[in-house]
Amino acid sequence: MLNLIPNIPLTWRLGMLAAEVVFVIVYGTGVVRLSLWQRDEYWRKRDKDPKHPERFPNDRPQE
Repeated sequence: MLNLIPNIPLTWRLGMLAAEVVFVIVYGTGVVRLSLWQRDEYWRKRDKDPKHPERFPNDRPQE
């Protein structure tokens, strides 16, 4: 029978696994940062505080 999937050595498998884990972490971090940046820009365009969008700009607590 034809062997379409070659027998990859264990060291290559572990190396590819490590590279994939690093890629997933970096890609996931980038996606989270992008989505948070987009959320903050959405509220900034409406002149609201990105961390507390329920407040109006003039309703900030006095210090």
